[in-house]
Amino acid sequence: MSNLDQKIENAANKIEVAANKAWEKRLFRIVSKSASAAAEIGLMIGAAHLSEKGYKSAATCLFGLGAAGLICDVLFNRK
Repeated sequence: MSNLDQKIENAANKIEVAANKAWEKRLFRIVSKSASAAAEIGLMIGAAHLSEKGYKSAATCLFGLGAAGLICDVLFNRK
């Protein structure tokens, strides 16, 4: 393994440890889930604006992605 590969692997491990530690804190979980939900709702609002301007296929795609993400958050992220 090259020196660069080793540095990247070490950095990834440090990020993973920090993320796991942060996820144990309730406030971090609430903030991260809220940010995710806000982004998904933003996609759906953006879809409404695109639909009004006549970009129906792009609006449908954005709305579908936002709705799918929101449904997955509700169903799979209950902790």
